[in-house]
Amino acid sequence: MATTEVIIFDVDGTLLNTDEVHFQLLRSVLLKLGISINEEFYGKNGLDDSVFSVGLSEEEVDAVKEKIRKTYYSDTILPKLKLKQGALDIIQNLAGKYKLAIGSGEKKEQIQRYLDHFKLNKFFEFIGHGQMVPMRKSNPLYFQTIADFFKVKTENCLMVGDSPHDARASDVGCKTVIIPSRFTQYLTFDERCHIMTSLEDLLKIKKH
Repeated sequence: MATTEVIIFDVDGTLLNTDEVHFQLLRSVLLKLGISINEEFYGKNGLDDSVFSVGLSEEEVDAVKEKIRKTYYSDTILPKLKLKQGALDIIQNLAGKYKLAIGSGEKKEQIQRYLDHFKLNKFFEFIGHGQMVPMRKSNPLYFQTIADFFKVKTENCLMVGDSPHDARASDVGCKTVIIPSRFTQYLTFDERCHIMTSLEDLLKIKKH
């Protein structure tokens, strides 16, 4: 098996509790419209599809998405963000042994806000973001682009995420670890992925 040289971390739901923040925002907005959703529904549909799947009109869908967007991309959201349990220790530990990258579908400026807020910039040499390639992480070129930046083969990269989008890294030969969140635990993952229960399990990784 190829030696792991680069570890790519997803952000939403993997390093940060942003998935929980999104869920609470959406649930709050929908409750005002008389609609209730649970974690399983959100986990199976995600943010955008959840909005489209509750029977709202086109105008209502646009209004809900705009309200969430304005709140989420403002500074008021920062106090609600938390690092997942063990995330900082894991990053600090692995940074001395591997090259680290961010592999997120989020906007680059938002990822930068996360890193600035938690003072994590120094640990990551590359920020993969949603505008990097068309279709974001659904496009295998996303993961190839990160490997190319580090001048390594995709087989030398390990993707760590929590969703089927992250699992697409396996399509280009990346080793892939999935740590299901309280939402994505309801989903089925590609059999090529290695399922772990927590970030702390990453410390068991050996250079192989």
